[in-house]
Amino acid sequence: MLTPQLVVTLMSPETGRPRPTALDVLPTPVTAVEAGLMVGVPVPEDKRVHHGNWSAWPNTRWSFTHMDELRASARITAGGPAGDLLPDASPDVPAGSEGTAASETGLVDLDGLTVDDGDGGSWTLDEMLHHTYTDGFLVLHKGRVVAERYFNGMDRSTRHIMFSMTKTVTGVLALLAVESGAMAMDDLLSVHVPELAETAYAPVTVEQALDMTDGIRFVEDYSDSRSDINRYGVAMAFSPTPGTWDGPDGIHEAIMTFTERDQPPGESFLYKSVTTDVLAWVTARATGRRWVDGVAEQIWGPMGAEGDASVMLDSRGIAVSCGGMSCTLRDLARFGRMLARSGRVGEGADERQAISATVADDVAAGGTPYPGSGGGYPTREGWTFHRHCWNLQQVMGAFMPMGIHGQRVFCHPEKDLVVAKFGAHPVTGNVYTDVAHESLFRGILDRC
Repeated sequence: MLTPQLVVTLMSPETGRPRPTALDVLPTPVTAVEAGLMVGVPVPEDKRVHHGNWSAWPNTRWSFTHMDELRASARITAGGPAGDLLPDASPDVPAGSEGTAASETGLVDLDGLTVDDGDGGSWTLDEMLHHTYTDGFLVLHKGRVVAERYFNGMDRSTRHIMFSMTKTVTGVLALLAVESGAMAMDDLLSVHVPELAETAYAPVTVEQALDMTDGIRFVEDYSDSRSDINRYGVAMAFSPTPGTWDGPDGIHEAIMTFTERDQPPGESFLYKSVTTDVLAWVTARATGRRWVDGVAEQIWGPMGAEGDASVMLDSRGIAVSCGGMSCTLRDLARFGRMLARSGRVGEGADERQAISATVADDVAAGGTPYPGSGGGYPTREGWTFHRHCWNLQQVMGAFMPMGIHGQRVFCHPEKDLVVAKFGAHPVTGNVYTDVAHESLFRGILDRC
């Protein structure tokens, strides 16, 4: 069972590389400016953020909003209908003021909101945002922005890495391919990518990959530098390649190395990032369209995004579909609300169907809980992982794309509520702050 651990990635003095390190207390929340990162011409070497150190604290306070500068990236163009500007009650208030609201009036009153800190105490909303290393926080209720706050130099136009919220984008893209007839839920993955016949994915179907019930052996433990996910991070160019590296080069080559199974397909859920990249490979083969182009043409453009998004690429130019996408906070909220509204965007006479209602409703539905639905996370009992999205339908009537270091977009269809949050929490796994975030979402729901 996975338990919350206070493990923070720091630079190793021995190797000069990022390394998971156990700490007694969390680092003091500092901004990139307060840490002196990337200031000066030239930038002092000990304050320079680059591909070799971007994942180490406190460099993450700068890197998470500058991913395009650290690795080769591809642009995901908006290019569709003009975006709904997500009106708020105070549109003339300048965005991006440090720690202040661009708008904070409207349908949900957040005054006096308290949050369980997960350690027997409580926080005010401001304290919670501070102590969870928040970069951006937005509450969207019935199509209006009723709270919007930016920290650490962010503003409305800043793209922030989504990490595994990218998985839900990949899941939607795969579901759209199924609906179009390019592939079917019961297709074996190897029907579309014959190379997979030589891997543990050989007996896995599209649907099993979508729900991560594939049964392959893969350890997603960020606190262990030798775990599968950390080695996979090197292959997909998230992490710098060690001088002694003799492993795979690129996502597809890495996928081919996973040849062992823990269970037969379809029996139980276990979270693993590699499965998302497998699903993206299969979808691209089935449709004849690159992941980047598919997202732009079928999701980002039709959704009416206000700005372009981007995605990191591996050494072979393949999109990191499991966690490499960056976008603005408002576009993240727009994506969540589109799924919560059966694929519709816009209001009144401007309302339109951006993506299939069947696809959006499938993501939101959450599926039927199965044994170990929380994937071994003690804070997620009753949750499911359905169509590449964490789902709390059985617990709170909601679903929530989620990414490491505090990326979450909580979506409640019945209340027409979306809470989007970017962060740079030093602890990689979100289980560390699950209790506080669930308390936050319940508190906001109670006020709707």
